[in-house]
Amino acid sequence: MGKTVLVLMGSPRKGGNSDRLSDEFMRGAREAGHEAEKIYLKDKVIGACLGCLACQGTGGRCVQNDDMDELYEKIKAADSVALASPVYFYTWNALMKTALDRTVAIVADMTDKTFYLIGVGQAPSERYMATMIDCFRKYVGCFRAGDSREGGYVFGYGVDKPGEVEGTPAMGLAYEMGKSV
Repeated sequence: MGKTVLVLMGSPRKGGNSDRLSDEFMRGAREAGHEAEKIYLKDKVIGACLGCLACQGTGGRCVQNDDMDELYEKIKAADSVALASPVYFYTWNALMKTALDRTVAIVADMTDKTFYLIGVGQAPSERYMATMIDCFRKYVGCFRAGDSREGGYVFGYGVDKPGEVEGTPAMGLAYEMGKSV
């Protein structure tokens, strides 16, 4: 039986480089027999975490009534979650960071999941992605008590304009990472 794969797309550009890499990841996952869905964060209303931690006393119910309610259910149901984002100032963009902060509401439900990172940026090598990789690993590390783990990451280096990632090694790597889900 296949797994359920959820891609959270943090890029504000549909059809951009992050989107194209995540499509290759999803293609690989589907060819391996898994179900894959992508959610564009830019199309959702997601407020910033208020830091009130009311969610911790209500079984994961946030006081805000926005589109995170839908995302909570999809994240909880997924076996694997891919976080796709362009690299802004060495880390996630605001769309992704806002959504990740809000997952504090479901921290108890983030068990037995595999997380993947898909990123693109103008920088020419992994050295410039170190902050984002570290943030990804620390985020996944928050859920290790529940057997959640890192599945891998892929970056498109030296890309900016939509489509520049096409034909780069990152496309094949994203596809193979998806097949390995």
